[in-house]
Amino acid sequence: MHMWCERISATLGGILVGLWYGKTFPAEQKKADDSQKSKKK
Repeated sequence: MHMWCERISATLGGILVGLWYGKTFPAEQKKADDSQKSKKK
């Protein structure tokens, strides 16, 4: 039961960090997406 609780808290923590990172560095993510699109072509 303790391991299960740790997994849930770690997952929620990862989601929160992902959302924070997306709000803090939106321009860098757009640049990375553009570079990936140009490589695919």
